[in-house]
Amino acid sequence: MVYKTYISKFATIVSNSKINTGLNPVSELVYGRDTIVSRALFYFDHSKVKQLIDDGIMVDKSKMKHILHITNAGSIDMSQLHHCETSSINDNKKIRAASFDIIFFLIPKPWDRGKGFNYTKTHLNVGYYSPAPIDPKRLVSEDGCNWFQRQNGLKWEEEGIYTNDRLSQEYDKWAAGDETSVVIGRQHFDYGNECINLDITEIFNKFLDGDLENYGIGMAFSPMLEVSDSEYENYVGWLTDKTNTFFEPFVETRYDDVVSDDRANFVLNKKNRLYLYCTIGESLEDLDKLPTVTITNGEDEAIRGKGGVLMEDIEAKKFAKGIYYIDVLLSKSDFEADTMLYDTWDGLVYQGVELDAVELDFTLKNTSNFFNIGNSMEADSITYKPMITGIKEKEQIKRGDIRKLVINGRPSYTYNTYELLDSMDIRVYVKDGTREIDVIEWDRVNKAFTNNYYVIDTNILIPNRYYVDVRIKYGMNSIIHHDVLTFDIVDDLNNRYA
Repeated sequence: MVYKTYISKFATIVSNSKINTGLNPVSELVYGRDTIVSRALFYFDHSKVKQLIDDGIMVDKSKMKHILHITNAGSIDMSQLHHCETSSINDNKKIRAASFDIIFFLIPKPWDRGKGFNYTKTHLNVGYYSPAPIDPKRLVSEDGCNWFQRQNGLKWEEEGIYTNDRLSQEYDKWAAGDETSVVIGRQHFDYGNECINLDITEIFNKFLDGDLENYGIGMAFSPMLEVSDSEYENYVGWLTDKTNTFFEPFVETRYDDVVSDDRANFVLNKKNRLYLYCTIGESLEDLDKLPTVTITNGEDEAIRGKGGVLMEDIEAKKFAKGIYYIDVLLSKSDFEADTMLYDTWDGLVYQGVELDAVELDFTLKNTSNFFNIGNSMEADSITYKPMITGIKEKEQIKRGDIRKLVINGRPSYTYNTYELLDSMDIRVYVKDGTREIDVIEWDRVNKAFTNNYYVIDTNILIPNRYYVDVRIKYGMNSIIHHDVLTFDIVDDLNNRYA
């Protein structure tokens, strides 16, 4: 499962300046010339991810990974930026920074983004001149956060959020592996046009647990660079949430919840996973308690698994909302292939009501269906074509819909025959000229009892046209099927002004 939390506010503060830049589409970090420095602030609301946990969609935080993604303004064609201009004068004394570290730190207090747009050197109190008049549409404002204050009338405890000395001390602690409540990460940049891709899993999970208050994250050049002076003003720019492009900054949450149901291919001498899907009405719902499972033979006798363990009253585990499972290993020495066994799920209680036990079945498969150990490496002559239902080709989908894609593998030279595939991946992306930009990087497709499927929550997709690739692995083959589906995400604003 992939979920995106978009950054909801962004601002840049400049040393010894009261100017606010909360509405600027680019956040520019600078150091060097006349020791001017700037720092970036951003905030994301983690409550939606917490709601997924509270709702039982994500049940195990150890399976979570949270990655911060911010696009470098220098990594794309600048013509794509709406109302984006250099924040300082272009006097041949300004160069793109290279070979540097950006450090990330926690913001200690609430702050307001403000309504300012521009900052020019006439407002930095360092004696520079502006070569052109300020566009009144590009609002200059002192309201909201700046170097001195976090909100109107409320100062930062330290100017710039943290002084350079304080930031340096905390950075040294972090680098040494010591405990710090300030610095949370670092990313190195070689050329200076790389994007931010930072693992913030530990901090994000602390926000979810309530161990830390989430006031946002700040970023700055390393403390050593901030105090350095040079002939040039070194800068790097990041696209903010006001970019008016596809490249809005976000935190990507990846949750390892891929269903891999072995009921249709239960192999002896291998650990197999059996699932129970609790559909109440038209949606998956949690039971009041964990069910128990007993596995029996055709004579209604509880069987014994590997090691002689009796397969009776096994407590199931919760996998995801409304989905439960058990792992079963049966030995080839104890059972014959093509034997049918029965798994009975008991103790089913929903909202205080006891439900009837559910009996399912599965057939044992020979070990050769899974284990092929020897010298033979025969190529698999069968190929598969993915057939997708759940979204129509070029369908316009209102943002916020949740769609289940059923992806069937059709064997070559067949018309209406489909097979359940063990290994299938999906990729969702947008096109920018000749470039393909991943929105959902290659992610595993679920394997249920009767079909392969993947769920897309369109809340994570901004209005745009999207394309889908499917990768199918079988035998020695791994084949990518390109552009198997195209769809559009729209919202009310799109529809209104289409």
